[in-house]
Amino acid sequence: MELLTDVVPESDPAFPIINAIIRVVPASRWSFARLKPSGELTGLLLDSQENGGELLRLSDEFKRQRAKAAKGPRIAATLGPLGDFESGVTLLFADAKASFGILTLLRTSELGPFTSSEISVLALSLDATSERLCALRLDSRKGARRTVAVDQNQSGTAPISEAEASGESFYLLDRDLQIVLAWTAEQQRRVALTGLRTRIADRLPGVLEETVRELIAGWRSDSGSQKTGIAHPVPFLVVRTQPMSGPAGLFIGVRIDRFKPPKSLRGPAARFHISPRELQVLAMLLDGEKLEAIGRKLHIAASTVQHHVSSMVAKTESRNRTELIARVLGWEHTV
Repeated sequence: MELLTDVVPESDPAFPIINAIIRVVPASRWSFARLKPSGELTGLLLDSQENGGELLRLSDEFKRQRAKAAKGPRIAATLGPLGDFESGVTLLFADAKASFGILTLLRTSELGPFTSSEISVLALSLDATSERLCALRLDSRKGARRTVAVDQNQSGTAPISEAEASGESFYLLDRDLQIVLAWTAEQQRRVALTGLRTRIADRLPGVLEETVRELIAGWRSDSGSQKTGIAHPVPFLVVRTQPMSGPAGLFIGVRIDRFKPPKSLRGPAARFHISPRELQVLAMLLDGEKLEAIGRKLHIAASTVQHHVSSMVAKTESRNRTELIARVLGWEHTV
């Protein structure tokens, strides 16, 4: 089987998706490849240029995983040899008809086993990433690069409650952001059957913990300052916070949902008088892009991107970028 060994560049639409997963769940070594409809690997994202042997390893891993489950998305312990690594997890991005990509995350003893909260995040990312890679494949057949649609219908944004169908996680944290209690959806509970050695998490993954810290930064001792919050830290996740008081004092409720992007941004664009250029910037923000990356892709300065963001913040009467996204997506009524 001929394997293409080109490293997918940062400009590739798949890059921010995989990069976000790695940001939330770090690995000592990771590798990702897309798949043709025939099951052949077509490209690779790696933390190393030595990708020839890695593609062959991924191809073998894909066959092993499909021997266990013939179709559909899958998250499981890595089945191939781990070598110098202590633990590994494999994600197959797919729908009921075809497979779109494979991602393996490997950890040495220095990083330790994956935690239960990390596995929960990976499970939430599975369907979202499968949908994105499916869209990329469909768009490639048309010879067009994927963008967030801005004029497909008049319905505005898809309600965030649609994300609940594919699972959520809820955590109760103390004021030091230590996990006190955790509940996860059935999809995450089934991960325990994969044979992957994990440890019970005492903290959220670092990126999500920092998001929670920012959302509760304004909390004081008075209940009036303890506002609910919502953020979209990476393309596939939504994080919500709320105060939880009881006899033992104040705790932080954290709900983590899969993010399902709107089918159209036409509704909020008309509502808030967002310009076509601002809409381009907004679509990339919803994909989790940084201001510098947006500037490169639109061939404008980062300061110009910031100007567009500030303009949208003002038009939506928001206080910051996080509130801007919440209002554009209609989340201000759900927190």
